[in-house]
Amino acid sequence: MDLQTLLDIESIKQLRYTFAWCLETSEPDKLADLFTKDGVIDVGPWGRMDGQDAIRKGYGRAYRHGEQFTAVHAVTNPRIFVDGENATGTWYLLDCSLREKDVNPLQIVGIYDEKYRKEAGEWRIAHLHLKFLWSSHVGHISEDNPMSLPRHILRKPETAG
Repeated sequence: MDLQTLLDIESIKQLRYTFAWCLETSEPDKLADLFTKDGVIDVGPWGRMDGQDAIRKGYGRAYRHGEQFTAVHAVTNPRIFVDGENATGTWYLLDCSLREKDVNPLQIVGIYDEKYRKEAGEWRIAHLHLKFLWSSHVGHISEDNPMSLPRHILRKPETAG
């Protein structure tokens, strides 16, 4: 792996960590700016947002002027594959709610499946799709459940080298 690839991977990690930080600190405008103009967020049963304006509006409804750190979206175990000006990545999500003091905070376990694009020298999120593995409301999510993990995520991306 060459130095530029390592630098790209680190830039994508920082981009992803910033996304989580913007959720925790209720900054939907900064969050939307992390995406390409045609960026997509698909969070399954919670909906889909196409384009920066829709992302800004959607997260604005949910997070603008909200309390900070009522949840923690821990993203871990990144697998990032860079191919020139494009990249793919997967991340584990551990979503914890801090709203109720006497309730187990773990709410969701999932996998983010993402695509990135370098624009004007900066990495941006082009497509974010959250796949649910477990929820405190429904427990383990099976293959029968429409929120199940698609098999393609288990394969190594073709862009890996």
